[in-house]
Order: sequence, then structure tokens, then C-alpha cells
Amino acid sequence: MDYKSLVEQFQINKGDRIWLSSELIKLVLRFKKEGIKFDGSVLIDTFQEAVGTEGTLMIPVFSFEFSNKGRYDVLNTKGTTGALGNIALGRADFCRTQHPMHSFVVWGKEKEELVRMDNKNSFGIDSPFGYCLGKHVRQIILGTDYVHAMTFVHYAEVVCNVPYRFAKSFSGIYVDAEGIEEERTYNYAARKLEIDPKEVFNKMGSILEEKGVSKRLNINGLECYDIDLAASFPIVCDDIISNQCRNIYDFNIEREIIFQ
Repeated sequence: MDYKSLVEQFQINKGDRIWLSSELIKLVLRFKKEGIKFDGSVLIDTFQEAVGTEGTLMIPVFSFEFSNKGRYDVLNTKGTTGALGNIALGRADFCRTQHPMHSFVVWGKEKEELVRMDNKNSFGIDSPFGYCLGKHVRQIILGTDYVHAMTFVHYAEVVCNVPYRFAKSFSGIYVDAEGIEEERTYNYAARKLEIDPKEVFNKMGSILEEKGVSKRLNINGLECYDIDLAASFPIVCDDIISNQCRNIYDFNIEREIIFQ
């Protein structure tokens, strides 16, 4: 397995919009078995070549420095969602979206559209997550699973107004791309403290696979997934609305109490 053969497995077309998630440790080990020293930047280059200049590539760099410490620097605050996003963050050809907690580094035709988004809510309809729904983004997951990568579920939760989350606001110092500091306020959908949901997104993933909305691939021992996020949205919403999230969460209290 090399970079090109890995990416070719996903049959990406020029002009595709791709959300790329990964667990680099597993990729490093897999490439090492092939006698190849892994380079995350080369992997990014290969995905860029696949989507072409008409496509868009987005990689998560979520961070909670703003909510935990009250300060965020759009150019320098590292993400906590994997090393690949931080590699892209250091590249001149990528830019970062604005929300300090749930941002993406983006490249391609619609980079400026994404960077201009001034969503105050992490999962607002005016956010990159709303873009994923409206633009039929494919999420490609390398070496990890739905539980650790399918953050898009939270967008469906907000749209469906689930009873166990609420919009929690955080204020702090925000340093923009020009180095200008100002106090800003943002929010995201926090969980109610009395409810302790355990994510079981892999159950939902199996349903998406059964319906042909997600494709599971084993590439030389590396577990990977290819999800049509727009097609997944009504299925996730149906589980929230009609099934009290049984294929998304286990709860510490009775569902009927939460959803009454």
C-alpha cells in the first residue's frame, strides 16, 4: 500500500468535497509494514490531487482552548482531533474556519466560502456542518471508527433540538488571522450534566452501511469508511425523533424521562 493506492480505493472524482478524518498512528504502522516512512503532508497532497482544483478538502482541527482557557489563536492553536489537521494547519495552502471550538482547515475551490462563515454556534445551519449537508460532502475515515470521527451526528442533534443538549456560551480572547485580538462569544451544544450519554455511533454506522449510505473498506488491514453525509442526515434524524437515539447513545437514565 502506498499513498496513491490508498486514496484510489475511495474512487474520488474531480470536484468532490471531502471531509478527511484519520488516526495517524494506525496509518504510520500500516505504512511501516510496507517499508514506507509515513508523511502526513504527502497523504494530504494525494487527496488534493484526487479532488482537483474544482474540489474541496476539509480536515478537522477541533480545540477547546477557548472554552477551557479563554483564549484562541486561529493560526496557532493546535487541534486535538488528530495530527493530520495540525499538519495541514501549518501549510500555507490551507486556511482555518472561524469557530474556535469546531474548526476545519480547508483547501480547494470553496475554501473562501468556508472561511467566511461566521457561525456563532458550532453546529449552526450556517456552519461548516451545514455546508456538509447542503454540498453533499463525503467523510472519509482512515484507521478509526464512527464513535471517534462522526461528529456530524451532533449537527443532526442540534437541528432536531434534542432534549439533552443546550447552547452554552463561552467568551474569551480571539486572535484572528491578522493577529488582531478581541473578545468574542461563541457557543456549542453542551450536554446537560445530569445526563451522561455514552456514544454508540458504531450501531448507527452499521445501519448506514446496510442502507448503502456508508461504505466500509479494509485496505491492507486498515479499517476505513466512506460516508455520504447528506444521505446519512435523515437516517440519524429519524433515530433521534422516532427511536429516542437508541442507535446513537446509551443513557444513564431512562429514555422516556429524557424525551418526555
